Amino acid sequence: MLKFIFPLLIMIVTFICTLIIYKKTVNKKTNRELMMISFFAIYIMIVICLVIFPLPVQKEYILDMIKYKQGVSNNMIPFRAWIDAMSDIDYVGILGAFYQPVANIALFFPFGFYLPIILPEFGFKKIIFISFLFSLTIELTQEAINLILGFNYRSFGVDDLICNTFGALLGYVLFKYIAKFVAFLKTREEGDIDAL
Repeated sequence: MLKFIFPLLIMIVTFICTLIIYKKTVNKKTNRELMMISFFAIYIMIVICLVIFPLPVQKEYILDMIKYKQGVSNNMIPFRAWIDAMSDIDYVGILGAFYQPVANIALFFPFGFYLPIILPEFGFKKIIFISFLFSLTIELTQEAINLILGFNYRSFGVDDLICNTFGALLGYVLFKYIAKFVAFLKTREEGDIDAL
């Protein structure tokens, strides 16, 4: 029961924040923009729930993990996850070996896609910087939780930062291509109307 309380609180806080944004911008934003903000808020909520929760609340479990020095190890070596994945292919197959790095890329793909929609005044560098900061915030939050618990429940990984930021970059690139394509279609459509 306790493991659902924090995700529920995050959902409530995110919902309230979305309502505040809606109220302050209702006259300035179109329905499409408000829908995108709502999707982005839901996406952020899902990311937080995936990377932070569930938290261990069983006292015996936590004490055993501390006593026997259990937990995951942190990774401070860039691209170690990819090197480990390549060496594990024979044992777990390609999907098993590359699951973690690819999942980290996929996790931040929507972040890079939605951010330029919500903040159109931000360019490439700012979008990538914000993506990196969001990823770093997640990693530091996980490390803070580890310190509070007394063992590494979630790992802090340089590769996570790299893969998350790369995923956001891919999302941004896709957004730009789609935006150009939509602009091209609009121009073509307007040209067809003018020809009539």
